Amino acid sequence: MPYEMGEYYERVSDYDLEYQSQSEQDLPFWRELVMRYTPERVLELACGSGRIGLDLLHSPGKFYLEGLDIEQGMLDSYQRKLSREPEDIQQRVLLHHGDMSDYELEHKGQFDLIILPFNSICHLYEIEQQLDAFRTTYEHLAPGGHFVVDTFLPDIDYLSDALNRPSTVYLEDEIESSDGDFTMLLYTTRKYDAYEQLQHITWTHEKFFTNGENERYLSKLDMHLFFPRELQMLFITTGFKVEAIYGDYLWKPFGKGTRQIVIGRKPKDA
Repeated sequence: MPYEMGEYYERVSDYDLEYQSQSEQDLPFWRELVMRYTPERVLELACGSGRIGLDLLHSPGKFYLEGLDIEQGMLDSYQRKLSREPEDIQQRVLLHHGDMSDYELEHKGQFDLIILPFNSICHLYEIEQQLDAFRTTYEHLAPGGHFVVDTFLPDIDYLSDALNRPSTVYLEDEIESSDGDFTMLLYTTRKYDAYEQLQHITWTHEKFFTNGENERYLSKLDMHLFFPRELQMLFITTGFKVEAIYGDYLWKPFGKGTRQIVIGRKPKDA
């Protein structure tokens, strides 16, 4: 079946606005991770428009960063933001247009750290796609390198609503634009396919401008939901040792939060 993803990411400026508050939650975690592992070469899969990568480039460690994303519009936005950074930072970044389940980079086997943040793994819909992504990542890591995946922990009550009341409309957020010229309301309807572990989301974006005009558009997004044992098995099956699992961005133990942040390590003798 065809899956919906692209249209949700086409309006990059709206996407950036909708998720600006996420940075307060997860950026401290990624900064701390980089400080703990002190990598020399980092790869961010599904890097988007640079929300995480651009911040990490200002960390104390002077590592090289590569980003990969399947959406060219996101990469174009990332590049524009990067062009406003100091020259020494620009020289440490390399962006790639590609699929995280099928990529081959020049520095294959040399990355100390590969990250897949903020639910982006949910765009790997098929089992073979998932296995290919993990195998390819394993091959790109240096021996002893780490692969970190961050996604939400499925909420059974939430999924029950999506399964039994798929026509219910939820107001997800109300956001002011950075220049104050509009307010955006975000509504969703969600349908859950329990057999495919797939959540079908329809977003309604409504903008109310200060000049009295308004704009309304829809976008669709499909997300595969990963249950804990399933995600851990992907690591183990593809050769990783599961080194740690955290439950939130404050490094709480798994089960003490709403997330599953799994850290896998490629054996040093691999």
